Amino acid sequence: MSRTATPAAAAAACLLAACASYEALPPPPGLLELEGIVAEEPEQRGWIGLEVEANESDSLEDLEIRPGVRITAVAPGSPAEAAGLRPGDVLLTFAGVRTDDPGRLESLLRGIHQSTEALLRIERGTAVYELPLTVETRSPLGRARLLYHVDRARVRAAFRDSEEEGAFPVIARLAARSPLAEAGAREGDRVVSFQGRDPGSAAELVRRLRLELRPGEEARMRLRGPDGEEREVRFRAWSPERRLVSFSAWPLWTWRRDDQEQRESLVVGDLLLLSLFRRERIGHETDYAVLSLIRWRTGEALLESSLPEAEEGG
Repeated sequence: MSRTATPAAAAAACLLAACASYEALPPPPGLLELEGIVAEEPEQRGWIGLEVEANESDSLEDLEIRPGVRITAVAPGSPAEAAGLRPGDVLLTFAGVRTDDPGRLESLLRGIHQSTEALLRIERGTAVYELPLTVETRSPLGRARLLYHVDRARVRAAFRDSEEEGAFPVIARLAARSPLAEAGAREGDRVVSFQGRDPGSAAELVRRLRLELRPGEEARMRLRGPDGEEREVRFRAWSPERRLVSFSAWPLWTWRRDDQEQRESLVVGDLLLLSLFRRERIGHETDYAVLSLIRWRTGEALLESSLPEAEEGG
């Protein structure tokens, strides 16, 4: 029993002692093709005269982002000033939609093209109250363009903010081999939730994709198609493929390859100053050596071009 088990145990020990290394393959074509996706700003958009930022905690012991956005400035003569808002207030909702990141408020205002009334929910100190506000419209300065928010590291997709139905992010474009496309997502789908939570604006969704997902990690999104039908898709965050570049169980064997230099080597019985067998390929030529004493080289067989025919009368 022990004699038959010895070879298997030795083989297992060799495998356990083996060392392998990998390198990432180059990104597939189309990874950077999402650059420069733009959309024209509307001629008129909503304006209330607020500058806001993420509602981060002031405590060094509890650094977290709380609900709503914190007001940092109120423009003189603006609808926000007329409504009584002031710096330090926290805007929780705008027209019934939660504003947990500045991008969500921007997308909501971008979807307003004429003066309208909106109900705001404000937090001031420990009190929360609602107040009406008249949203004005203004033309954007210059010929501004809105860049889509692009994620190339996790889902390889571009997102834009919708102007209706709660200003959910919309899948604007899917790159080649996007995990979302492979899971069944389509361009034009609205992202209703990500990991079971409100995705926020397009900018917030891209931020969460980068912070909450690791390469290859499973995630889920709930999407709403243009026809109003909702569905959940599960996908794995994109991760670069890898290839084996070295494998060794010294001193039994060592194998390495370098595609950039077109080099590959195999050594069997590596005894430092002497090896039982060595094979090394560089480009189209391969060198062989046995006991470091017998050597020979082979190359790629090339067809010689036929000699030109002799000219008549030559």
